[in-house]
Amino acid sequence: MPRILSLFAIVFIITTEISAQQSNELVAQGNQKIKEKNYKGAAVDFMGALNAKPNDTIALSGIIKAYTLMEQYSEALKWIASAQEVHPDNPEFFYRKGIVYNLTGEHEKALAEFETSLEKKPYNDLKIQILLNKASAEFKLEKLNEALTDYNKVIELDPRNINVYTYRGLVNFRLNYYIDAVNDYSKAIDLDPRSASSYYNRGMSLLKLNEKQKACADFLKACQMGYLNSCKIVVAECNTR
Repeated sequence: MPRILSLFAIVFIITTEISAQQSNELVAQGNQKIKEKNYKGAAVDFMGALNAKPNDTIALSGIIKAYTLMEQYSEALKWIASAQEVHPDNPEFFYRKGIVYNLTGEHEKALAEFETSLEKKPYNDLKIQILLNKASAEFKLEKLNEALTDYNKVIELDPRNINVYTYRGLVNFRLNYYIDAVNDYSKAIDLDPRSASSYYNRGMSLLKLNEKQKACADFLKACQMGYLNSCKIVVAECNTR
C-alpha cells in the first residue's frame, strides 16, 4: 500500500509539472500574440493556460488585458471579478479594473480602483503605471492639481520617463504654469530629440511667455520633422513659409 501511494505521488507530481509547463508555454504564446495585436488568439491561449493552471495570476492578467484591448469591457470585468475572488490583495487586478473604467469614461470609479491598488503596495513598475493612469483620470475630470501631484510622484520614481514630462507639461500649460511647461518639454526633448510634438508644445508654451523668436524656432523644427500643425503655426505666427 505505501508503494502504491508513493507511485501515485510521483504521477501527481509529474502531471502537475506538465500542466505548469503547458501553462507557461501558453502564456508566452499569448503575450506574443498581444504584441502582434492578435488579441482574440491571445485570449484563447490565456484561457488554455488557465485550464492547465487555474488561478495563475499572469494568465489572469493576460486574459483581462486581451479582452480590454478587444474593447470587450464587460468580459474583462468578469475576469477581473474572478481574479479578485482568489487574489483579493493583488494590486494589479484593481489597476486593470481602473483601466477599464477609464476607457469607458467612468473616471471617478477608475480613481477609486487606482487608490485601492496603491493601498495594496504594488511593486515599483506597477506603481508607476497606476500613477500614470490615475493622473490621466484626474486630467479628464479637470482635477489638474491632483494630476500634477501624481506626475511629480512618477518622476521621483522614474526620472527618465519621457512620457511623464510630456503629460506634466500639458498639465502645467493648462494651469498657466508656462515656465514649468517649457522646462518639462525641454526635458522631454533632452530624452528624445526626435519628438516633434515636444518641440511644438514647447513652442506653444513659449508663445504664452511672449518669447516669439524662440517659439518660432521650435515650430520650425517640429515642422521640419513632419509635424503638420506646427507648419500651420509657422505660417500663421512666424511670417515665414
